[in-house]
Amino acid sequence: MIPTLGETILPQALYQPPHLLTHLELSLPQEGTQYNDHLMKIMIWNCRGENGLEFLRNLQFLLQWNNPSILCLIEIKMQDHTSLLQEFDFTDLIQVAAYGHSSGIVLLWRPHELTVDHVAVTSQEIHASVQVS
Repeated sequence: MIPTLGETILPQALYQPPHLLTHLELSLPQEGTQYNDHLMKIMIWNCRGENGLEFLRNLQFLLQWNNPSILCLIEIKMQDHTSLLQEFDFTDLIQVAAYGHSSGIVLLWRPHELTVDHVAVTSQEIHASVQVS
């Protein structure tokens, strides 16, 4: 996601969820920007070890708002990320379990939107090739 600083103002209702701690105006396109449904949107979040209820609520809200094709969570400190598939409506993943100083990485996507080919995985990184369907 590339933040933009357009004059777009969010509806007041979006400021009401007490769990939302992020200003969404930064992720809105500028006024007059052409929107193309065939674009691939990638959301990357360094969780810094957070995977509690407040984090999950914030992430769910941002996923609904931005509808990314790919979600990458870094430093999520989970051994197994498969529970996130159903939680956030993704179908496929590549994961690195948290172990020692490696804090876990997961890449989630929906195959009907794009094709992700697993290239290589290490304790610190995921390499993949992505093509929009």
